[in-house]
Amino acid sequence: MKNIIRSILIMSLLVSCNHETMDEKIKRQAQEFTESSCPKPMDKYTMLDSLVYTPDVRMMCYHYSVSGLMDTTSVYTSEMLDIFHGNLLDNIRSNTGLIDLKRHGITFRYRYTSSTDTTEYMNFIFTPEDYR
Repeated sequence: MKNIIRSILIMSLLVSCNHETMDEKIKRQAQEFTESSCPKPMDKYTMLDSLVYTPDVRMMCYHYSVSGLMDTTSVYTSEMLDIFHGNLLDNIRSNTGLIDLKRHGITFRYRYTSSTDTTEYMNFIFTPEDYR
């Protein structure tokens, strides 16, 4: 009987030592995705370079680079930026894969930069107030 109780106590300690907070889990999964799947082509001109979660500000950042025809400032007119902003927000609202992140109140950031230099073309931030 003592051995059973001791085993249960040891198992409880091991389980509690491996318990991740939701923020730790999100950060780990984002890092694992980046390491295993990035860079990931999204279309002919867009590459997902990394997915980074910052727990202290509860923000998931999608880092994209663009190339070819999309790698020029003339493409990013105010009308195009408005359309892109709306499409991203619609995607956050309707994407069932983001349900847990949205329940956790995560802020989403989308950064699009040049694949050839440090030019940032787009940087959109969506808070829970935006997507609820």
